[in-house]
Amino acid sequence: MEPVLSRFDQEGVDDGAGETTAREPDHRIDPRVPDRVAEREGEPEAERQEHGRQHALVGAVVRGEQEGLGKDDGEDHRREERGGADDADGAGTPQGRGADRRDVFHSLYATGPMRSPREPWKCARCSTLNLSTARSCRRCGNAPGVLLTRDAGSPGLAAVCSGLVPGLGQLYQERWIRGAVIFLVPVLAIALGGALIATVDPLTSLVIGHAVLFTVAVIGGMLLYHLCVVADAFAGGLRHAGSLRGKHAADYFALAIVTLALIAGYGSVYRGANAWAGLAAKVFAPVAGTTARGVSTSFDLPAWNGRERLNVLVLGVDSRGIAADTQNTDTIIVLSIDPVNRTAAMLSVPRDTLVAIPGHGTDKVNAAFALGGPDLAQKTIEGLLGIRINSYALLNFQAFTEIVDSVGGVIVDVKRPIRDEAYPTADSGVERLNIQPGPQLMPGDIALKYARSRHDSNDFSRAKRQQDVISGIRARLASDGMLGRLPAIVNDVGSAVETNFDPANILPLAGLGGGIASSDIKSEVLLPCGGDSPHCELTEDNSRTAYYLIPDKAKIANFVAELFYDPRVRQEGARIEVRGTGTTGTAAQEVADRLSARAFGVSRVTAGATGRSEILVKNGATRYTADQLSEQLSGIPVRDAGSSEQTDADIVVVVGTDFKGLATDLQR
Repeated sequence: MEPVLSRFDQEGVDDGAGETTAREPDHRIDPRVPDRVAEREGEPEAERQEHGRQHALVGAVVRGEQEGLGKDDGEDHRREERGGADDADGAGTPQGRGADRRDVFHSLYATGPMRSPREPWKCARCSTLNLSTARSCRRCGNAPGVLLTRDAGSPGLAAVCSGLVPGLGQLYQERWIRGAVIFLVPVLAIALGGALIATVDPLTSLVIGHAVLFTVAVIGGMLLYHLCVVADAFAGGLRHAGSLRGKHAADYFALAIVTLALIAGYGSVYRGANAWAGLAAKVFAPVAGTTARGVSTSFDLPAWNGRERLNVLVLGVDSRGIAADTQNTDTIIVLSIDPVNRTAAMLSVPRDTLVAIPGHGTDKVNAAFALGGPDLAQKTIEGLLGIRINSYALLNFQAFTEIVDSVGGVIVDVKRPIRDEAYPTADSGVERLNIQPGPQLMPGDIALKYARSRHDSNDFSRAKRQQDVISGIRARLASDGMLGRLPAIVNDVGSAVETNFDPANILPLAGLGGGIASSDIKSEVLLPCGGDSPHCELTEDNSRTAYYLIPDKAKIANFVAELFYDPRVRQEGARIEVRGTGTTGTAAQEVADRLSARAFGVSRVTAGATGRSEILVKNGATRYTADQLSEQLSGIPVRDAGSSEQTDADIVVVVGTDFKGLATDLQR
């Protein structure tokens, strides 16, 4: 069948100069399309666009009209003439506009399903997506045989999907790139932000120091972003949904439910996160150090990277009715944690131990806090034990009682009965205390009395009971369901527990959690010589005006090394040579001193020619010690020493120019 040509194609078009020019027929036009299509295409582009904006599409495709087009060309021309007369007679009238809309509809939809004039169409031959104004496929030139209207699905379902997972609703609408970007943006932001907070110490301190504000900003931003994503998914569905009169009420209901659910969900997350933020703000707020008698005791705190041993000084103070600058510490315990091997040890220092207090001569160790606050007490214990202490934790008796009550009491196995006829009370009176032997659940007040009573025994057995209660608290905190109650517990305790622990260390410390088994926690007390003591580091002295315990520094150093550090290293007994280069001799001596303080058997310090840090193993039986040295010396490589290595040492530690540093909990 020959293509139907319009009068404009057959007779030519007036070019505006009064001349009529012939026009070649356009064979790209589908022969099934009515003549009026050619007439509309002959109009200027601006007029066609204006026409499309003014007249909405109505009606449906009638197959009978399509089939009848080719049967009777004469009838087609008569219909066209009648349509032209209608256009002329009914211009500007509703009837004329209706006919015009039908004509436009037939010109656009005679060959496929209904679509908006602004929507793309897909080529039936090559499936290429083309612009709505294109009269032929941009790839193969085929006429618009199949029209495409993208089905965006239910707007409500899209909103629900994006409410569950940001970007999922956009993927449901086949907006692939948009959905992927929406999903990846928060994931990458959280990953990058978490990495920066975990690795940049000033940023970590800033975040934890303002934990509450940071929590509000992060969760509020996440909620706003999620709501915008849901709104975008919902709006994307409405663009292709047609009229909104009534039939999309369910979609709007789904949008409302998703919005309320997101607000409630993020609100719940905020409540939990804000509790932990408050915990960080309270626990890691440094206590105002006492500077009695004008003594400044501030000093730089050592860093801790989560791999080295962590030493914490625990100070218990009776602050009931006593001025802050006259308090003595009733409890002194050094808690040492090995995060690599997941072991821990507690060492109690008797309060009557005679020590050198920096700036104050010699006095009992419990007087250091009254003289200079927790900072001075920390320096004093460092000098006594010969170790580096990373931080302190200060708590009073009220905090102790509240902690025990917050965890529901502690289970303590009482080894022997406790009978105290004159236990001191808060109002400066006395009362009778009687605790029977055997395992029992103690509330806070009974646990405090059990830990403090000393009239039927001595300070050494009392220190042991204090460690038993601390172990019981740790066991309760590590039990199932207790971690979630930790913020509430800290909130109950309030400011009664204070510490100078660096907030930058909270992330590696949190990794330890309850990973240390009770069987891997050792508890010891410095004991006086004499009697049936299993070890002794102190000597009792009653010759002075008061009772003192005189420490033996060498015995204390050996005992601390056995308690805090790896016993297998001492068992191997490796002889270690520390070798420095010409430019790092001072560093080599410092390494040797600190390794000696950690119970490594350093035999001598020498100078060598190499500039590369490494550990040379001469005796294969001491390989474990070499590996432990590598852990403590920033992971420098370990290799077997060759036959050319002339030394009588079992291990050679080479401190080269690339040496990174030492473990921070060693002797200064």
